[in-house]
Amino acid sequence: MTSGQFDDVEGVRGVEMLELRLGGGGSCSSGGSRRYCRRSGENRRCRSRGGGRRKGWVDQMSQEPAPGMEFESSDSARAFYVAYAERIGFRVRNSKSFTSRVDETVIMRRFVCSKQGRPTKKDPFDLTKKRRNRVSSREGCRAMFQVNRRENGQWVVSRCVLEHCHPLGFASLPPSAFRKKMTKKPWEILSGGGAGEAQQTGLGAGGGVAQSLLEYFKRMQVDNPAFFYAIQVDRNNCVANVFWADARARMAYSYFGDAVTLDMSCKKNKRILPFASFTGVNHHRQLIVFGSAFMTDESEASFTWLFETWISLMSGRCPVSLTTCLDEKVESAAEKVFPNVQHRICRRDILSRCKDKLADVYTMYPDFKGELKKCVNDPETDEEFRGLWASLIGSFGLEKNGWLQYLFSIRHKWVPLYLKSSFFAEICPSQKLENIHKLFQRHSITTTTPRDIVMQFDRAMASQYEKEIQADSVTISTGGVEDSISHREASVRDLYKGVLGFLMERIEEGIVSKFQVADVDNARRSTYLVTYNASENRFSCSCCKFEFTGILCRHVFRVCLVVGMMVLPEDYILRRWTRNAKSNALLLEHGAALQNSNHKTLSLRCNDLCRDAIRYAEEGVASAVVYKVAKTALRRAFSEVLAAKKAIYSMGPGITETLYLFMTIQVYLFKYLSK
Repeated sequence: MTSGQFDDVEGVRGVEMLELRLGGGGSCSSGGSRRYCRRSGENRRCRSRGGGRRKGWVDQMSQEPAPGMEFESSDSARAFYVAYAERIGFRVRNSKSFTSRVDETVIMRRFVCSKQGRPTKKDPFDLTKKRRNRVSSREGCRAMFQVNRRENGQWVVSRCVLEHCHPLGFASLPPSAFRKKMTKKPWEILSGGGAGEAQQTGLGAGGGVAQSLLEYFKRMQVDNPAFFYAIQVDRNNCVANVFWADARARMAYSYFGDAVTLDMSCKKNKRILPFASFTGVNHHRQLIVFGSAFMTDESEASFTWLFETWISLMSGRCPVSLTTCLDEKVESAAEKVFPNVQHRICRRDILSRCKDKLADVYTMYPDFKGELKKCVNDPETDEEFRGLWASLIGSFGLEKNGWLQYLFSIRHKWVPLYLKSSFFAEICPSQKLENIHKLFQRHSITTTTPRDIVMQFDRAMASQYEKEIQADSVTISTGGVEDSISHREASVRDLYKGVLGFLMERIEEGIVSKFQVADVDNARRSTYLVTYNASENRFSCSCCKFEFTGILCRHVFRVCLVVGMMVLPEDYILRRWTRNAKSNALLLEHGAALQNSNHKTLSLRCNDLCRDAIRYAEEGVASAVVYKVAKTALRRAFSEVLAAKKAIYSMGPGITETLYLFMTIQVYLFKYLSK
């Protein structure tokens, strides 16, 4: 597969687009400040700062922007201003935004009238720029709406200008045409609905948003030859799905590609194009991305194309486990492409859907949410889970609830009890890790243009890579310092005390010994069975923590003290959790495979060198001294590469790499023997 691949798939259907709801929020005020709250098109009551509940409902359309208004997020602020603009008669566009110097998160956003600013002067003799014959809509309007983020996470209106220098209203468009334009979704721009729109918005004549995205990918590939993208088009030659991945994503997969999640949590934001990412966690438990895609068509054929494209880019190496959302089409596609991969449904996604499916139950019984989580996370046997589930259903009178019956029928695909024997790199199941939706919120990625989404997402991922490098530097710098010995000794003492908190009984003795370990500190006094094979020097525990997370449990440590094992076998220290997770061994092994084969394509060698170069750059920016050393070594290596290339070409077109390698070895042997 080559970069910039296009696939024409028969029968790629248009997707029913969800409407962007801008209205219907509630509002409340207290202490002279007003606050606007939005919950997916529904009016809701809002608490005032005094803790009281305001009575009645307030329609958001009666609100006018004013300094001091507070919002839960910048998205809510923009939605409010767009709703106000639709009512008054003008259009809104994003303007400036400032980020924090501390954590690079957005702390200020400004929204302006579409007629803000003045038209730029263009050079009529510059023939390198494509231009359209149209009149500029900029008239120098000063209307704007600016929000700043406070320390408590709320967004407050700091500046607001309501006066416009132009007539308001949409007289140029009939009401029906305006409503059609306002209800058009961002992804409808990318994927046209018919043959007529295909020529205007697809990859045909006229270009459009999809064409700008394609041109951006081409520029990315020029700057980085290891950058890969693939586009799937429908029968009308309109873009249906887009996938891309850079060299960092492919290198990260070579280190941490054992447990992969297809993250589609961005579907919660209706303003953003349907976005999907292959994600995982690194050895610092930070979010990493192995590739991303725009999925305007969410059919089984489209997901099959996505999985096949992604895994072929990763040299055909499948992950150990794959986590996806609750979707039958995704599940069917995963079973076709990854038949030998352990597949599970995201528990977090299911519990999130329970809030919508069981909204009346959550409202009537506030303690139902906690009881449901206990029923899902706590059981350690099938009998215990069945008992807790039956008790939960009976206590709240949900015996005839179809949603809960469906969840029970697929319990083997999402309940941790039935998946604990497979590896998912999940150290603490109860702790929520960051997903793509939270990443978008933290970096305020809200623009609706696909190219802008890709650019902002690349900046967000650059920030993630920088955090990973900083964490690596801290780990390396503290690992060999003598001052950290006391800290490690304290950690060992805490672990030793925790291990001694278990009661242990040997129930079988021999080459294969069995121990019964009970947790005294746990109120449930759970009992676990630990098996030790002395001939193979192997352990196994009924809790299956090592199989599920890759880290040994304390029950095995307790048995290690009894059998006198002071050093753990190397098989129980997974490299992906150590400071050497990104060592050069993998790079050298992969590079050796390419060197030994003369039938590899040029793109594979280029991708391999790009991965090594990125790893080289990460190590070379540690300090100014290291940077100088890396720069000098790189120049010397570049000179050697040019010399070798010139030597091959000087020998004529008939020379082969094998002959040149043989001649080079002879030269080195002659120099060595002549000493």
